[in-house]
Amino acid sequence: MSGERDRAEGAPAETVGAEGAAEYVPASPEAAGVLAGEEADERGATSSDDAAMAARALAEHNALANVFDDVRQQSAVSALVQPTRWEARGLVPEHLDPEEFEMLVYEYLEEAQAAYAETEAAEAPVYRTATRAVGVPQFGKKKLVEAEGEGKGDDAAALREALGEEALDSDSFRDGGGDDFATGESDSPSLLLEQSERVPAAGGGTDCAVSSGAENSDSACFDPANPFANLNIPEGFKLVELEGEYVLVPDEDAEPIERTIDCAKVVALVGAHSYYLYDRSVMTDSYAHWAFLAAEDNRTVTFVDCVREDSRVYPRPLAASSLENEPFSMDAREVTRIWDTVRESGEYPDIGQTTASNGDVYYFSTNYLSEVYAASLAEWDAVERDMNR
Repeated sequence: MSGERDRAEGAPAETVGAEGAAEYVPASPEAAGVLAGEEADERGATSSDDAAMAARALAEHNALANVFDDVRQQSAVSALVQPTRWEARGLVPEHLDPEEFEMLVYEYLEEAQAAYAETEAAEAPVYRTATRAVGVPQFGKKKLVEAEGEGKGDDAAALREALGEEALDSDSFRDGGGDDFATGESDSPSLLLEQSERVPAAGGGTDCAVSSGAENSDSACFDPANPFANLNIPEGFKLVELEGEYVLVPDEDAEPIERTIDCAKVVALVGAHSYYLYDRSVMTDSYAHWAFLAAEDNRTVTFVDCVREDSRVYPRPLAASSLENEPFSMDAREVTRIWDTVRESGEYPDIGQTTASNGDVYYFSTNYLSEVYAASLAEWDAVERDMNR
């Protein structure tokens, strides 16, 4: 009875055949439908999870691209970027909190910089010195052929000795190859370029001739039936007519696109509590270092570092008035207070002060400049330079 009840309810059942082997009894159509539905639900859930993961990955990728673009823009106006900026500007993906995104950016940049370094090392040119003749100048071949043709055996022998038998036996000599040093010309078919090529126009328009000739002007590519046939519209945008003019506007119906991440020149400076980013293609490393010190807001360390930097690099003493400029913005009273702190602390014995004859104050490091030399440079900068103009 239990077996009949199971079959009545549509569950699979097993029976024993004549030889005692278990035989599979198919489920009813209703039960099969239930099982198929469950499998379809599982596949649907898996597909939905995959789509959600892909959407999150794309959001993180584009957020990284936006962050590094913002770094370049801020570097162009002499500003470092801190992670606290990203949440305020809406650059943090919705599925991440600001701290998680901060770590994502830093880890991605570290990995990218390591990959860039490996690529640069692999692509570095390798210079080798030739240990045998690798070619015969065309004019040398010509002279040798003329000498042999005119029966000038001595001249031909001298030329052969000068050119080298190994080079003369090479395929390039026998085939007539080599550089034409006399005329700078070559008849190699591989160096002949077509004057014009036909390329298909974008958007289904007519073909355009790509040529350096004057006969191919912009009008040759114009299709009256489709004036925008050759316009390359960026992904995520569309061309619409507004007030009699065609403009590009974001296409809200377009699928999300993956933006290009460019962080090849982005540098991270790690501070006491955060890190700072800048792009060295638009901001110098020296200015970034000074801006970093100013942002960390340790005035004493900033002052000492700037004094030592000027004494070491240029070399020259640091004018107190130069600290009034960005990114330090210190007035004369603050500079004096910091100098008193440096002198009284005893932690920076190499930092000294000198005053020019006009009263301008300078600071220097004895690690790189003597007191006499620093005083001489300060006098020249404050007084003598203007006198010699």
